[in-house]
Amino acid sequence: MSNIQENLFGLYEKALPKYLTWEERLAFAKDAGFDFVEISIDETDERIGRLLWNQSERTKLVETMHRLHIPILSMCLSANRRFPIGSEQDDTRRSGIQLIQNAIDFALDCGIRVIQLAGYDEYANPSSDATVRNFGESLALCARYAQQKAVMLALETMENDLMDSIQKAKGFVDRIRSPWLKIYPDLGNLSATGQRIESDFMLGKQDIVAIHLKDTLPGIVRDIPFGSGNVDFVSFFRLLKRENYSGLFVAEMWTDETDASFQAVREARAFLSDKMEQAKG
Repeated sequence: MSNIQENLFGLYEKALPKYLTWEERLAFAKDAGFDFVEISIDETDERIGRLLWNQSERTKLVETMHRLHIPILSMCLSANRRFPIGSEQDDTRRSGIQLIQNAIDFALDCGIRVIQLAGYDEYANPSSDATVRNFGESLALCARYAQQKAVMLALETMENDLMDSIQKAKGFVDRIRSPWLKIYPDLGNLSATGQRIESDFMLGKQDIVAIHLKDTLPGIVRDIPFGSGNVDFVSFFRLLKRENYSGLFVAEMWTDETDASFQAVREARAFLSDKMEQAKG
């Protein structure tokens, strides 16, 4: 059995206030006991714009990470909700593919190891056989580009029918058959959608490279403080220990607009460390 506490533990960028500089954000995450930060590239123009930073801006970020001795190892790329790669609109689909390719280039320059892709074929519009087919074809193109750049793409389990389980994510991974396309399950999403977590995990464990940790309630996948939901963290950590899980952990929180975000981050780190310790028994 492995000691899961030896895995690198990251903090999602949106756990901390938006106004922080990258130096302040990284320094606090390190002080709170985290090993790395997960950068957010969401649907906003500001965060999508990061992918177009020039070389000087990228170098400055890398130098800050090196100076503080804490990296950005993963990226949560949720901007494809705005530009879904399964869209029946050719322009939207092409923009979504370009977005992922830009993210891969950014990751290569900044030392980011894993890009989490949200498992949406469509977001604002209805899903259909055509959007699912487009999603698979677009994903295969992106996986090929990722393989050329040696950057890992990983599918997030969502709250939608397309990818609400590890098994469904693995279906795409198995069809595309790229060593640079894997799975990044979200424990909270799996719990909120009523998945049988142990059996689902076992179906895809060889392809899991990182795990989002958050608390949820049935049908509610955001803004539930750790300890206020019904996710059974101890049982999950026992499963990971038994199966010798080796990969990244990221605490996913949306406390960037609250005055208590700093305290919430420290409490989350202590909460999850305690659950891991309990899982040793």
